[in-house]
Amino acid sequence: MSEQTGIPSFEAATHVRQGSRPGVYDADLSDEWCVVGKPNGGYLAAVIIRAVGAELVARGQDHPDCVAITSTYFGAPDPRDAIVDVTILRAGRGVTQVRATLLQDGQPLVESQLVMSRLKSPNRLYDTSPPPVMADPSACIRGESGEGPFEHRVMIMEGTAVLLDPSTANFNQGFETGVAEVRGWATFADDRPIDALAVHYLIDCLPPATFPLQSAGWVPTLQLTSYLRAHPAPGAVIIRQKAQVIDAGFVDEVCEIWDSTGQLVAQGTQLAKVRFA
Repeated sequence: MSEQTGIPSFEAATHVRQGSRPGVYDADLSDEWCVVGKPNGGYLAAVIIRAVGAELVARGQDHPDCVAITSTYFGAPDPRDAIVDVTILRAGRGVTQVRATLLQDGQPLVESQLVMSRLKSPNRLYDTSPPPVMADPSACIRGESGEGPFEHRVMIMEGTAVLLDPSTANFNQGFETGVAEVRGWATFADDRPIDALAVHYLIDCLPPATFPLQSAGWVPTLQLTSYLRAHPAPGAVIIRQKAQVIDAGFVDEVCEIWDSTGQLVAQGTQLAKVRFA
């Protein structure tokens, strides 16, 4: 429990323990890391990564970093006990490929494919993704649960301190003047350092990029992919999320994360459902 926020820390909320048989891990999904009563997709990915990491340690496999994860969400788990069933597909020298399934009451709800490795020190040869120009954090708007566009209690906004760039924080523009992009600074509310695990959660922590277009309600994720490109330097990260195409009730969103040195450390893309009033 964080003394600053009064809610379970990200570390505690993603904790897993050995389950009833090898390769199975028990988790207690926290109701404090939810969106409208259901665990956030990035949070669930982090729980799955923790289970996979524990299994690789048990097998003596030195691949602690999740460099890629693609998760398909069949249904929304409840914030209670769950299990993660981990299967090693291929264990190599440089990477280990894994399949992991999160289940409740025997029902598979999230299935993930992961690539695990050990990231080396950055030696970036090519990068076309400079960080966006951001307002100073002091001029940004804190994303607050239950206020503004958040009609319901969005618990992840309490465990995560998100400061929205004012130029992307007007959620009442609509299609005539709005741009489907949201930017912000992010840290943990309890000052937990942002590490390789955390970026897989943060890739899904911003308000949907469709909010400036006045999309109605939350935007449920169907499939989410994230890549870890480097270990983040200490400090707050910059996150930019933008929609590319909205059509037939679906939206694809692209998300990028830069650390305090301006280095791109994570990329993500997701397909989600969306509706407009």
